[in-house]
Amino acid sequence: MGICIDVLIVDWDHLMSEPSDQHYGMLHDAGFSVGEEWWAAGPGHPSPIGPQWFWPSPSALGWFGKYDFGAVGFSYKDHFAASEHWEAIRGFVPPAMRSAVDRFIDPLFWGGLEYMADQDSEGAAAHVSVVLPPAPPDHLLWCPPEAASSLKLFWDLVGTQLEALQEPFERYAHAGSSRINSFDAFVGLLRGWGDVIGQAQQRGWGVVGLRC
Repeated sequence: MGICIDVLIVDWDHLMSEPSDQHYGMLHDAGFSVGEEWWAAGPGHPSPIGPQWFWPSPSALGWFGKYDFGAVGFSYKDHFAASEHWEAIRGFVPPAMRSAVDRFIDPLFWGGLEYMADQDSEGAAAHVSVVLPPAPPDHLLWCPPEAASSLKLFWDLVGTQLEALQEPFERYAHAGSSRINSFDAFVGLLRGWGDVIGQAQQRGWGVVGLRC
């Protein structure tokens, strides 16, 4: 059985005001409180529609938002598959773009990427690093606000140049064996993470990924 991921953006001050041993329960309850109609089929089932945000109601409870990746991205396996595709194509991507994508996806995708401390870094991304603290148990991602701000710098570079990845992806990615089976699916996942990071950064919030 695979692992699915619930992604929330979070008012970090609000979260940190609670004891650390209560964080998971607090976040789990928050995520479960929104969008329940799409998960009526049971844990691990994808949403029947595309990516979307869920926000608490009333707005006075608005210390978090939940991002649903939709049919592609609800499973953590999809993120791992995307990182494997990136590993296959990154050698054919211009260095500045490669460096920016490396640093954007490394904290977000399963296991990190061994070449993150690459020596061929170029461009603005070469001068920014993102080091996340270890994720607590049952968390797949633990990204404080300062890290989200740095990731937004990378997304500003990556998000405007995604077309540069299409030819390398279509030539070198082995995309037939997963739901990330096309360039559109690959960049759709990247755009989803770009949206998550952008929404968090503009509020000064952090990002968490819960194992579900």
